[in-house]
Order: sequence, then structure tokens, then C-alpha cells
Amino acid sequence: MRRQASPSRWTWILTVLATGAVVACDTSLSGINTQQTWGFVTVSAQRSVAGAHFASIEGLFFKGALGAVPNASFTADTCADGVLMTDNDLRGVTYLDAGTSVSTTIGGIPTALDRTTTIDGIAYYPAGPVSYSPGDSIVITITGASGGFPAGTIRAKTAEAFAIADIDVPAGTDAIPLTWSAPQDPNSAMVISLRYETIQNPGILTRNVLCTFVDDGVDSIPFRWHTNWSSAPGNKAVVVTRLRTHYVGAGEANLGVISTYQVPTPPPN
Repeated sequence: MRRQASPSRWTWILTVLATGAVVACDTSLSGINTQQTWGFVTVSAQRSVAGAHFASIEGLFFKGALGAVPNASFTADTCADGVLMTDNDLRGVTYLDAGTSVSTTIGGIPTALDRTTTIDGIAYYPAGPVSYSPGDSIVITITGASGGFPAGTIRAKTAEAFAIADIDVPAGTDAIPLTWSAPQDPNSAMVISLRYETIQNPGILTRNVLCTFVDDGVDSIPFRWHTNWSSAPGNKAVVVTRLRTHYVGAGEANLGVISTYQVPTPPPN
């Protein structure tokens, strides 16, 4: 069944850490135009009980000002403690037509993303589940529409599956050691969210320690950053995400692929 959700929220996590500023001097995001016309195709991994993987794919095309975009190409490890945000509002943007459908090929298998109109705007979704292997390449071809988003093509690699050692509350003031299976190349990032509830909001995970790491398979979270999570008296949770991003120009617009693999991995919709 085709997803009919509103395109007013992005399904990937836009953290204040794993982002690149939309300015001409930001060399970490090559090929970015400053005309504020954007096309994003997000690929989020889902996993069935039997272990089969499916790609949740969404295409959004719009014109509007963005201060930052997801960016896996960075060289510094960072942490911050703040309010838990699991999605992102796209407010004040104008959604654009990108054609009747958007052609995608993932793992060599062609799939069409069909144009869907909701009360908030235009979005593109596949007609049914898309089977794939995390780490597959994806090619996206947009025919474009007059007065809408221009034609363009982008090729990217999807985020690979990974295993990570259990993340537990350490003793005393020890750092939290992190080890996970490294990717095939260094063009990805790891985002770790240590979620916890507070006395002010019992029973609800409202805050998190959010850390972004270079994806090399080993790191740690110092005590000064994990102390609020490790000392929280209520419920806790850990969500780890591998993030891959790639951007190209499409005429005067920007076209990007944002791919994630999350542990725990959500089931198919």
C-alpha cells in the first residue's frame, strides 16, 4: 500500500551535529547552490522479523531557506545534551512538482516513486515495499517539471548494516566505550542518541545525549557528556544511526540522497 503521509516532516534525523551550513564558504558540501531550491531523496532501512531488509524511500522537492542540511562528511567528533527531536518540520517552504514520477534503481532493481498530493504539498513514494541490501548503490533520475524542480540525476551509496557492542551505564566516572563494525569506506558518520526521561516528564523520553562520530569503528563518550543519561533515574534508550549523504547540483537546484541504517532497526510499515 502506498504511503499517504504528509510531507511536512522529514523521516531522517537532522541533528545540529551532523549538518553542513548552507553558505558559499562551506567546503564540506561541494556543489551546493545557494538558490534555496532543494530535492531530497531519503532512504531509511527497515528489517522484518525474518531478517529481510526493505528501503523506506521518500522524495521531497521544494523551495525554501534552510540553514543546514544533513552532512556525513566531517572530521570532528562532537556531543551535545538537549531536547530529543526525532523528526524535523519543514515550515515555510513551497513544494515543487518534479514530474509524474521519479525513477530510482536500487541494487540494480528499478523502482518508480509516484507523485502523491496531500494537504501540505507534493511528495514521492514507491507503490509498495522495496527490497534491497543495505550498502547497495542507488541511482535517481528526475525528469523535472516546467515551473517546478529541474531535471537531474544522482548516484549514491546507501548506508550499510552494522553491529555495535552493547552500550551500558559505566562504573563511576568512566567513559562509555564504543565499538562497531566499520564501513567499506570512510564516507559515512555514526550518530548515537542516548535517550532518557526527566523528573519533570516522567514516563517519556524527552532528552538525549547526541553524539556524532567519524565512522571508523571505535570511539568513546566521556563522562562529562554521558553523566545526565547515566545518572537519570527513569527509563533510558539507545538509538544508533549510520548516516550517508551525497549532494549534486541539478541546474540551479540542489539534489541530495540521505541514507540511514538505524539500530534498533524499525520493522516495515
